[in-house]
Amino acid sequence: MKNWYLLIVILPLILLSCSKKDKHERSLNNTGHDIGKLRKDVLYRGDVDAYNSLSIEFFDYPPGELLPYAIIMENKYNDSVFCMDIYQSILFIYYAGNSAYIDEQTAKMAIENLEKAAKKGIDEAILRLTYIPKDNKNLTYKEKFKYAMGN
Repeated sequence: MKNWYLLIVILPLILLSCSKKDKHERSLNNTGHDIGKLRKDVLYRGDVDAYNSLSIEFFDYPPGELLPYAIIMENKYNDSVFCMDIYQSILFIYYAGNSAYIDEQTAKMAIENLEKAAKKGIDEAILRLTYIPKDNKNLTYKEKFKYAMGN
């Protein structure tokens, strides 16, 4: 009888303790840095390391969160990585059937940054530009953007 009593009391305790998830689990994208400080370091100091950490952190955020930081860093450093991040941020916002909603100016920003990245030798940018027809003088930037998406 004592064994049954122990089993009835201990078994639920064991099951409850095993089913609880660790409340302190961290995302693999958590760099351990204060995100507010990273944002400020990118905005006010143009800190490349802070930008890199922020870009990792933002994998857990909605698409496009990195865009303003990528624009600031590209303007400051004129680096192909930031050009590609601008394009990819816009791409992620309008991906999955939402490309019909992109406006001409945003599409222009995306394509111009894709072209800059390609000129600087970024393979992904070069590949994406091959999706756009060679004879594209009459295409709008929206149309070029849709072709570059590969859809």
